[in-house]
Amino acid sequence: MQVRKLPVSQGLAWFRAAIDLGARNPRAVFGAALLFIAVLYMLAAVLGLVAAALGGGARSDGTMFLAVFVPLFIAMMVLMPILIGGLMHVIREAEAGRPVRARDLFAPFRTGRLKGLAALGALQIVLAILGGLLMIAVAGPDYWAQYMDMVRGAMGGALPVVPQPQHPFVLAVLQLAYNYFTYAIMLLAVPLVLFSGLSLMDAVRGSLRASVQNIGANLLAALLFVAGVLVAAIAVTLLALLVNFIGGLVHPIVGSVLALVIFLGFAAVLLVVLAGGAYLAWRDTFDTPQARTPGFTGIEA
Repeated sequence: MQVRKLPVSQGLAWFRAAIDLGARNPRAVFGAALLFIAVLYMLAAVLGLVAAALGGGARSDGTMFLAVFVPLFIAMMVLMPILIGGLMHVIREAEAGRPVRARDLFAPFRTGRLKGLAALGALQIVLAILGGLLMIAVAGPDYWAQYMDMVRGAMGGALPVVPQPQHPFVLAVLQLAYNYFTYAIMLLAVPLVLFSGLSLMDAVRGSLRASVQNIGANLLAALLFVAGVLVAAIAVTLLALLVNFIGGLVHPIVGSVLALVIFLGFAAVLLVVLAGGAYLAWRDTFDTPQARTPGFTGIEA
């Protein structure tokens, strides 16, 4: 599949268009995002219960941990690209004006692309292991042990003392490169497998080519997303505190529930913008029959 060379400004066009996604069918798009969050929350709750049981039971040993907790964690990692693909499917159908529902988040389970999407999750686990080994080699064998000691001490109320890696600049560059390419593989390879029908290896090769060839547009979109998340998170937190205070005048539970609703809505919007932006990037980057996102031509008054 051919990779189009896009201008850097296309990253701004993706970000602007991703913010407007869901307007045609908000019930389906944002309902699917909330369903996405609910599935992950249930899996995380199961992981937490298992971890607590293994940590407090008499049979808590390495064998039990490997036999129960690790498979559940792997299942959650494998499920991630499937759910991302499902959310992209809902966004795609809604943007095309076709009937779609929130439960169509699980549409990948009814297609022949399920194994390819699950393999992407397994690939992410392999990349995480290789990346961790590389980071340990650069930072030094004692850095990560000291870092975990710092985290445990901070959770216990001790003043954190941040350990210093052996090669901080090299480590920072490697972390940035690792995060960029792993996210590019995940977010671009998912639609390549689900919509373009590519095999796992072809999708990975295509996403890597696109991440290198259009690095300017991709990085601009990523920077805009991160900056937008930071600004929006501050505003949403202040709003949640205000709503929690006002609702607390009626009853503390009312304030907590209202604040939780605001945070859930914020998380759903972030998921739609992230998955929708990746969908737009796939549509514009690769040779697809869908209409391309209009380029950035300026800021409207």
